[in-house]
Amino acid sequence: MKKIFGIVGLVAGATMMIAGPALALDSSFDAMSKAGKHQFYVQCNGGKSKVETADGANAKEAQAKIAATAGNTCWPVWQGLAG
Repeated sequence: MKKIFGIVGLVAGATMMIAGPALALDSSFDAMSKAGKHQFYVQCNGGKSKVETADGANAKEAQAKIAATAGNTCWPVWQGLAG
């Protein structure tokens, strides 16, 4: 039984190590002013919240793109620069 848990643990650890760089976000203050694909958590009051990405010269431009299509009860909250 200990062997099975050990193997499962190794597989799970290896999967996280491989997937980590692909899922990494740069959420530093400097990343907000960089061009690229920015990720946002779109928080909606009374609706379904979701995660979206948008390209922009900076986070503010990318946020404006998402906000324009999100509706009146939703607002994108910046999470970081994707990739």
